[in-house]
Amino acid sequence: MNRLLGILLIFMFSCSNPSFKKDQIAIIPKPNQLSLEGESFRISSSTRITAPGTDQQKAVRYLKDMFQTAAGFLLDIQKKSDQNAIVFQQIEGLAPEAYQLDVSPKRILISASGEAGYFYGVQSLRQLLPSAIESKEIVSTDWLVPCVKIEDEPRFAWRGMQMDFSRHFFDIDEVKTFLDYMALYKLNIYHMHLTDDEGWRIEIKQLPLLTEKGAWRTESRHDKVCIDNAKTDPSFTIDPEKYHMKDGKKMYGGFFTQDQIKEIIKYADERCITVIPEIDMPGHLKAAIDNYPFLSCKEEAGWGKVFTTPACLGKESTYKFVETILGEIAELFPSKYIHIGGDEVNIQSWKDCPKCQGEIHKYHLKNEHELQSHFNRRIEQFLQSKGKQLMGWDEIAEGGLTKDAHVMWWRNWAPEALVTAAENGNSMIITPNNKYYFDFKNEQTTLQQVFDYEPVPSDFTPEQEKLVMGIQANLWSEWIPNFERLQYQTFPRILALAETAWAKKESKDYDEFNTRVQLLCDRMDVMNINYYIPSVEGLNKKIAFVDSAIINLSVQMKGLEIYYTLDGSVPTKESKLYNEPVVLKANCEIKARAFKGNTGSGLAKAIVEKQNLREAQTVSPEKGKLKRWVVKNYPDAVSKVDLNESNDFKLVSKIGLGEYSKEEKIFMAFKGYFYAENDGIYEFFTKSDDGSLLYIEDEMVVDNGGHHAPRERSGMIALKTGWHPISVFFQQGTGGAELNVWYLYNMKKRELAGNIIAF
Repeated sequence: MNRLLGILLIFMFSCSNPSFKKDQIAIIPKPNQLSLEGESFRISSSTRITAPGTDQQKAVRYLKDMFQTAAGFLLDIQKKSDQNAIVFQQIEGLAPEAYQLDVSPKRILISASGEAGYFYGVQSLRQLLPSAIESKEIVSTDWLVPCVKIEDEPRFAWRGMQMDFSRHFFDIDEVKTFLDYMALYKLNIYHMHLTDDEGWRIEIKQLPLLTEKGAWRTESRHDKVCIDNAKTDPSFTIDPEKYHMKDGKKMYGGFFTQDQIKEIIKYADERCITVIPEIDMPGHLKAAIDNYPFLSCKEEAGWGKVFTTPACLGKESTYKFVETILGEIAELFPSKYIHIGGDEVNIQSWKDCPKCQGEIHKYHLKNEHELQSHFNRRIEQFLQSKGKQLMGWDEIAEGGLTKDAHVMWWRNWAPEALVTAAENGNSMIITPNNKYYFDFKNEQTTLQQVFDYEPVPSDFTPEQEKLVMGIQANLWSEWIPNFERLQYQTFPRILALAETAWAKKESKDYDEFNTRVQLLCDRMDVMNINYYIPSVEGLNKKIAFVDSAIINLSVQMKGLEIYYTLDGSVPTKESKLYNEPVVLKANCEIKARAFKGNTGSGLAKAIVEKQNLREAQTVSPEKGKLKRWVVKNYPDAVSKVDLNESNDFKLVSKIGLGEYSKEEKIFMAFKGYFYAENDGIYEFFTKSDDGSLLYIEDEMVVDNGGHHAPRERSGMIALKTGWHPISVFFQQGTGGAELNVWYLYNMKKRELAGNIIAF
């Protein structure tokens, strides 16, 4: 019997582990080189770890914790072991974050020159393992790793994610969970936006009122929006754990003690992530000025037309105050950089302040922008005395920069800030709001848009390209009131950011990337991540038809099923399954949702309307131009406005911003005629930042109203051949600006310009 058992054991261990196919492997970010060798390595309770170096210990601890949690066994460490082992090996000469991963049926070899490389090798190994490795409970499964050879290193040194704690607060356990997400995708910079007008979120021991009072508030305007949205979408519910009774009032808030910050820094460091603090100044400082009013020019907190009253830069007490704060911050955070914000400063109060004007005169400054740069330089000198370097949003470039300042470029409508920084030799982080602001809706800034964006300007010289430290995405929390909603805004777009930050530019392929995203959805399910499922495309507009409408539906993510209804009800998996275009011949409302398993997307819907062809007008207008009116500071929202025809107008050859591309708070109206070439259905499109409305005669065809970032909307109308009155109304608030208009006929999308417009 013993001999028979021995033979059986020999037979079992001599059997090859199963092989994997390439389409079963999904690592994000994509490794620079990966080859599939065949067969696999089986990790079991008898597998050993060989890791003699101190630089390997973070990776080893992470690996051991994963298997102890999900598999229930503790991987032993031995000084030497080459069989049934995970071996960590040092190779001199590899880049600091580079690694090599070599998996054979007998061992796993992870090679690097430093701790980050070893850690990233473990993260790739993590993604090669079954999704069950992410479980927080013990799972019984075969822990097989495909036999691969990987050589890998990142494109950018700065691969960042930012979280805003001021508008809505996230606690320490949520921060740790988010850091685990970052670790999986080899992101290495965690930017904490800790202060703003709405709340002060970090303990400053010498200034206790900042958190005793400044960390708490009554209901804000952002809360009101979330509460209203939550009536139809529960994911906007404000986290009830963040409410506390203070001075007899129910108040929202929270803050990190310095001990908690140390705990976050340690947790991040174990994952090779650097924590960067942001203390916003001299604007966005209302939470401080509310409790230390001497900081402002008039010794009171308040608002200008758009932004809050900043600190007074003509008082020495302001500099002492911020240096007190930054002194504690510099002591607390080991990071090389401290971010001081510097964005969206209301400079009007400085224009009206004798002390600020005195400072401008004393130092021979040209204007208030140079006054802010003067402030920045003083702060920079203080930070340098503490061994730190200053970083700020790109507005800090407007009054001049020192060579040592570091710029985060976020205003995609202000490319000159990048040019200024590049010409001055300043290093920069690329984080444009139209691509890397993950608080924007997923439908507005799609996964593919994030993936396709190339962060290095095409006209940069090789020397200027070296100044691009990397990229970062931001999660501003005005309308992210809980961690579940933060997950929804982050995933899966964080995967596209990670791919761009790490992978070679020339290796990127969206279809191939999207296939890997689908494979990783099961992993996100195990991690209990509330990720976004794309809404159905082809709806969200009024669909007009004369004889019949053909409705084509699609969804960006592969592997989803689309269900739809025509009776006004919300689609479920019991509704009609979409597998071919839907032909409609009567008025109705079509609604559709995409499903992955039992998880559904947001609702897409459209009114489908049978129309008679609208009669053309008998006119002979002048071709090639439209009338344009511009009104500054009116109105607050886009609307249809009857303009007095005697008012000043200008003839323009297309609908767009023209010479007003840099203006804020303006209203524009365009009026004239559109020529329909043939009888039929015409679709019109507007893309605008902020709101826009398009009318044919008195019928609104495109409703793209509201204050929003660049967004495209469309609508259809049935027109007879000839001239039809057209009008477009546009309103620009603050921030980025964009306005474009097109029309579609016979499957051709064309700009609204040339001989098809007239006045």
